[in-house]
Amino acid sequence: MAISSRENRMWGRFEHSLDDKGRVIVPQKFREKLGEEFVLTIGPSKHIRAYPMAVWDALEEQLASSDLDGELNEDSIFLQRMFGNCEFVSPDQQNRLSIPRHLREWASLRESDTAIILGSGTRLELWSRANWETYSNEFTAANAAQAISRRGISMRGDAATREIVGGDAG
Repeated sequence: MAISSRENRMWGRFEHSLDDKGRVIVPQKFREKLGEEFVLTIGPSKHIRAYPMAVWDALEEQLASSDLDGELNEDSIFLQRMFGNCEFVSPDQQNRLSIPRHLREWASLRESDTAIILGSGTRLELWSRANWETYSNEFTAANAAQAISRRGISMRGDAATREIVGGDAG
């Protein structure tokens, strides 16, 4: 299974409340793509990431086969934290996901809070409303244009892309 194929991507935004046991409903749109078992781990900017097993296995394989420059390398430290904090999980019969306490604490998600659930391509992101709003405040036309440029995406003649970033960034 190609992890980058269109049929394996997850896009969209949902909001669901955590119950008194720290469980949240997995949106129906994402259930099949996540599979019966998937991985939860920390993400930067204090959120939780959910990876389908095929994607997680590919990430592990890339990490195992890469030559990271020592344990003090910033990328190595991030990956150590991400892999070291992972949990293998499965939704229950009611499609609720029990989020382990250490991950809820990382993301500032508390019982009865609303979780923002975002499809972000090959992963899901779970955010507390406060963390999401703080993170979203950094989404500006200038930051979007820089991100597009760093990724080597051409915006010439693409009115739709210019509209997304709030004007002609080229």
